[in-house]
Parts: sequence; structure tokens; C-alpha cells
Amino acid sequence: MLIRRSAPAELLIRHKNIVFSTGLGAELTEYQGAPTAKNNQAWSDLYNFGISRISKVDAARLANKTVPIPDDPGQYAVSLDVFHQLHCLNMVRKRVWSTEVYLSEDELMGIEHIDHCIDTIRQSLMCSVDVTPLPWVWVEKDQMAKEVAAVLHTCRDFDAVRQWALEHHILTFDRTVHVHDDLADQPRDLLD
Repeated sequence: MLIRRSAPAELLIRHKNIVFSTGLGAELTEYQGAPTAKNNQAWSDLYNFGISRISKVDAARLANKTVPIPDDPGQYAVSLDVFHQLHCLNMVRKRVWSTEVYLSEDELMGIEHIDHCIDTIRQSLMCSVDVTPLPWVWVEKDQMAKEVAAVLHTCRDFDAVRQWALEHHILTFDRTVHVHDDLADQPRDLLD
């Protein structure tokens, strides 16, 4: 089966080795704990910079059609899914820590959106399939073997992808304006 590589940011993918934090005890990250101004800002900084733009040439290569940007001729709107996934994880985090009761219709914190977020994260994990081996070690004081989470992973360089998205950030995007798109008139196989 042919796998179509059409993501414009795919070309900048580099890999780097990262030892994951256990997220336990003294190894808490800046993203953990009950929501505070500080960790909320850290989460927001990961993904909250909006939609990106790509050229018409890159848009024509996409497996899924996207729309032109009304105020930026020749440019098309895209969002990188990693930022949607981070948004979803942040919403689940906030909901887990919340003592508030949310109406099911609540746009961001209602159960329908949270359920969507959980399933989005599930699909992403199953798509990326991290197969890093987690070793087990004998812990004498507990008299049992335990899994070790703080191990070396080979990761895509998130900072490089985030930088690409920041450099391609759309300043204005009126979603209510329809722009005729001649790419929509072409059969997908002619665009390959």
C-alpha cells in the first residue's frame, strides 16, 4: 500500500533522544498538578497560537482538501493535529482537576467534548505507536519488580514542528467568508 506523505511540516521532521520524566515524586513536570496560572500558561504555550497557512502548491498535495484564506491569496488554512491533541489533553487535565459541574452542552468542558478529546488522544497514541521498551527492575524495598518509565525515547522534534507552526501562523482568518477554490474543482488523482 502506498503511504501518501503530504504534510508540509513533514519535511522538517528531525528526531532527538529524550529521557521521559516519570511524572512522579520529585520528577514532576511544569505541566502537572492542579491548574494554576503558571501551568495553565505552560500548556497554552504548547499549542495556543492558532491556525497555520500553507501555499496553494502544498494544499494541492494534501490528501484532504482545505480552504483558502480569504485575506491571503494563494494561502490555505491548516492545523497540525499535534496541537489539537495537546488542546484535548489539556481539556481532559482541566476536567479531571475541576470541582465544577459542567452542563453536557458546555462547548469546551462538557462531556461530549471531553469524550471526543479522550478518543482523539487514543487514536493518536494508536497511530504513533511508541514501541520504546520499558524495562523492569527489582525494587528491594518493595520486594517486587516494577516498570521503569524514565527511559530514552527517540522522538520527533516537537520544538521544530512548533516553530514551523509559529512561522506559518495565520494573523487573520474569517471563517465566515467563502472563497472559490479552483483546487476543489480538480480530481484528487490529477493533483499527484
